[in-house]
Amino acid sequence: MHKQISLVAAAAFFAASVSAQCLVTAGGSPVTLTPTGFLAADDEGLSAPLPLGFNFPMAGGASATFSHVVVESNGVAYLTNGGAAVGTTTFGVVDMPGLAGDSPRIAAFWSDLEGLNGGANYAVTTDASVPGVFTINWIEVNQYFQPGTLSAQAKLFANGDVSFSYSPGIVLQGFFSATVGVSAGNGLLDVSTDLSALPTSAIGSLFEDFTTSAFDLQGGTMFFAFSGTGYTAVSTCTGAPLAYNLQYGKGCYDVLGAGVYEFHADAAIASAALQGNALQVIPTGYGYTGLWLAGGATAYLAPTGAATIINPGDDGSEIVTLPSLMPSPKGLVGQVTVSGNAIVTLGGVGNNEFDFTPTGGEFVTGDATAFYAWHDYNESEGGDVKTEQVGNLFCITFENVENYSFPLAANPSTVQFQLDLSTGACTMLWVTVDSDTTSGFGSAHLVGWKTSGVVTDNGSQVLATALPIATGENLVAMSLSASPNPISTPTIGTTVTYQTDNMPEFAPGAGIYVGINILSLSSIPAPGVDLFFIGAPGCSALIGSLDVILNMVGVTPTQSVLFPIPAGVPIGTTIWSQSASLIAPNSLPNGQNAFGLTTSNGVETFISVN
Repeated sequence: MHKQISLVAAAAFFAASVSAQCLVTAGGSPVTLTPTGFLAADDEGLSAPLPLGFNFPMAGGASATFSHVVVESNGVAYLTNGGAAVGTTTFGVVDMPGLAGDSPRIAAFWSDLEGLNGGANYAVTTDASVPGVFTINWIEVNQYFQPGTLSAQAKLFANGDVSFSYSPGIVLQGFFSATVGVSAGNGLLDVSTDLSALPTSAIGSLFEDFTTSAFDLQGGTMFFAFSGTGYTAVSTCTGAPLAYNLQYGKGCYDVLGAGVYEFHADAAIASAALQGNALQVIPTGYGYTGLWLAGGATAYLAPTGAATIINPGDDGSEIVTLPSLMPSPKGLVGQVTVSGNAIVTLGGVGNNEFDFTPTGGEFVTGDATAFYAWHDYNESEGGDVKTEQVGNLFCITFENVENYSFPLAANPSTVQFQLDLSTGACTMLWVTVDSDTTSGFGSAHLVGWKTSGVVTDNGSQVLATALPIATGENLVAMSLSASPNPISTPTIGTTVTYQTDNMPEFAPGAGIYVGINILSLSSIPAPGVDLFFIGAPGCSALIGSLDVILNMVGVTPTQSVLFPIPAGVPIGTTIWSQSASLIAPNSLPNGQNAFGLTTSNGVETFISVN
């Protein structure tokens, strides 16, 4: 904790040069305004009560807190507790105190405004997407029948603070005036005060009436800090940009997994290649190694009378729960999905399970790790699909299951998947493979295995001669993100969550993820410094110092740390962050990374008041 506090204290000395506008009106949703009289809603309109999402405190009002806001077209809003606003006016007539029982007023730019003669982007919008903040925008409005447009914004904070922001170049037109400020209404009397002098009010009212052409708040932000009984005006933004968390650079590693398959469009050729043989796929770290077992079908375990018959059907599938958890490169597996076309997929989502026309292109795009003896089988024509545990083997047997044929013909095959529940290996045995080539669209065979997600397509292999082949699981680069935006006003701060995704396991199958998140006062621009010299090629350092190190240990590949940014941090203060994950050396696919450390992208955290 002390390191976190000292980081913010140090970061306070780093003020960035800024030139952007204070006012940012992007986002939000248009407000539906209803005409209050005979004029159009853009001229004289009032919204229904809109929920703030929090109870807003205001001293001196008819209630201690308010849950809703009613937005008016004339640059003012009224607070309620879900009912209609009390004491509203028309034609921009300003009445800050109102009468006893009148609703509080939030006056961003209270004047006789309209949208009919405003800018092309005229709108009145609200935005409640940031927890604890409710924003109201009057965008490209004009004073009634006067040239030029202006935009104004009011933000209400859950602790009672209020801020107003303005577009640059605002000038009061003709005989028009405008009022900026807050009032609890309810007949609370007060007088206009020069806000540029940053006054303090001991009551729930603080405002200024602008009666000349000069409007000295244009292009800036005025913040009203709520004390519990009144307000203090603070000029917080003269060209300050929006706070943000910006990702830069990239993490390591993006590794596309692989699949291995043999494809035969002709059933007779497939029969000659497969019958009597077996394919064994063994987990090895983050992937599998395939072995061809010529004559291996002799290890076939015929189902007994105790076997369970399942019914995946013609071009269907069934989820089967394993007797015990089985290891795999992606962790422990408790279910498999059995396709009626002889595909066994790890987990409850099948790969190509409803497809009866095997192709290599479809094979490489399957979502999950799967073992393929893919062919257009049809148990409804004859035969059964059975499951049975024999020792540590869980057998899934297509026993004398008919190949799809039209017209109907007797052409059964027997194929068995043996899942080793202790090691995660899968052995596919082709006991008999019918050679009928007259079965319509379903004569093709595709056999092999693939890891999860889209994999590279290396084309059809002759497995009897090409194996052994090792494949790796897909590996997605570690990614760092941060939210929410780091806002720091004179009275409130923000707790930023730095979330690290896609952390690799500490060791294959370990089920634990170990890493650190680093906060720094300096950065290294992308692409950063490659860490090949320590044995982590392809991973980059994107921060310039190790100022705060936060540990991350858990059982999921997503881990988070929290960093509190206090109130009062200067606009433009910037912090950089990057995560690193610890792994067993050389344990990733292809054996890369002898040092045992992978890195994420970087995140630049820019602190501001809005």
